[in-house]
Amino acid sequence: MEVKLIKFIKDEYITDEEIDITPETKLISSGLIDSFSLVSLQAYIEKEFGKRIPAPLITAESFDTVNQMIKIINQF
Repeated sequence: MEVKLIKFIKDEYITDEEIDITPETKLISSGLIDSFSLVSLQAYIEKEFGKRIPAPLITAESFDTVNQMIKIINQF
């Protein structure tokens, strides 16, 4: 799950190939991706992992790192 999420984020949102994304990289708070990206990220999670995350749980704070995303995804 971690590898797939990082690949999706790099492929969809990161234009600079020099940027390394780890499970603890701050994505939104650092400005690497914007909060509008959460909608497509939510759709990807539902399609790829079959997990429907309620919209109120998908926030810039709760989805700021891949590890945070995985923690929430695993709740469903």
